[in-house]
Amino acid sequence: MKDAIEDLESQNAAGYILDLRGNPGGLLFASIDIARMWIEEGTIVSTVDRQGISDQEQANGSALTDKPLVVLVDGGSASASEILSGALQDNDRATLVGTQTFGKGLVQSVRGLGDGSGLAVTVAKYLTPSGRDINHEGIAPDITVELTEEQQQALIDNRDDIGTAADPQYARALEALNQAIANYRNGTRAQTVPQ
Repeated sequence: MKDAIEDLESQNAAGYILDLRGNPGGLLFASIDIARMWIEEGTIVSTVDRQGISDQEQANGSALTDKPLVVLVDGGSASASEILSGALQDNDRATLVGTQTFGKGLVQSVRGLGDGSGLAVTVAKYLTPSGRDINHEGIAPDITVELTEEQQQALIDNRDDIGTAADPQYARALEALNQAIANYRNGTRAQTVPQ
């Protein structure tokens, strides 16, 4: 991600679309590192256990760009991708386009059992910077774009259309990005675009 942003910055990119649709997540600290590439300051995520907030991850002044950003999300966006999209949204760093995310924001510890099997125990949950419980709510987009069954099937049948004008969610994200770029260039510095 760092190399991609730096490469695009060297080419004078005007703005960015980050596609997290169908991204089931990954490592927590990878999502924090990526958030820090976009967010200069502010909270990224809080981890809350039964006793309350046990850890809070912050941006560290290492953002690679402040140019407009739009993030695509859907029901397949889960876990670490929800942490990232929630941090970008709550810090007014990006406009989210698509549909509600999956809603997986639990910290689990796997304990080995004597027979070789394991038991996953939930020990904490993740909250967005504004305190939203990712696990219960997921992340709602700023601009909702539902795909019909026909549109979904068309994208499945023609994977090369994803991220093109034939992809309705991407097309709407590009509109939002163009509006955010215009605001950015006019000095309003508004990163997010209302629906």
